[in-house]
Amino acid sequence: MSYKLSCPMLVSTALMAQLTTASLTAHASVTPDRTRLVFNESDKSISVTLRNNNEKLPYLAQSWLEDEKGNKITSPLAVLPPVQRIDAMMNGQVKIQALPDIHTLPSDRESLFYYNVREIPPKSGKANTLQIALQTRIKLFWRPKALEKIDMRNRGSLRSHSRAAARTIPSITRRRTTSSSAMPAHRRKG
Repeated sequence: MSYKLSCPMLVSTALMAQLTTASLTAHASVTPDRTRLVFNESDKSISVTLRNNNEKLPYLAQSWLEDEKGNKITSPLAVLPPVQRIDAMMNGQVKIQALPDIHTLPSDRESLFYYNVREIPPKSGKANTLQIALQTRIKLFWRPKALEKIDMRNRGSLRSHSRAAARTIPSITRRRTTSSSAMPAHRRKG
């Protein structure tokens, strides 16, 4: 018995297969309690709460820091504990500690680091199982004392300069600014 597939049927079958697989998304089981961290020089340490959102399984949470270029670091900040077990639907806590050489960082501007946490699932008892360990990476800003009390009322009025295909946005403060969107002044409402 043979089947003849018409072109419209092939297209609709391919489209259905693509839509079915496109709706599958990954959700991290271990998640930090915020999307960015600010470590003020006046603090000795900061804490990050990690949540295991899995309803049944415990996970290991492996944490580390990277510099601005993505290189793993162990100084001038350290993460404690670097690995911990978090039971199902429970919280764990990580402490980011300043080390004595924190004073080697610039005192006139913020320094950028990245905090990483990788979830490590328990070993599956089933054969031929693919396990995926998701990793979350968030920005960590080290803010020197000189910048802790800077007035940030002007942060919404950044100006950009265009030249050819590039756009430059100079910082009006010594703090780092993160923007999720940009709109030309003539298109803003209000």
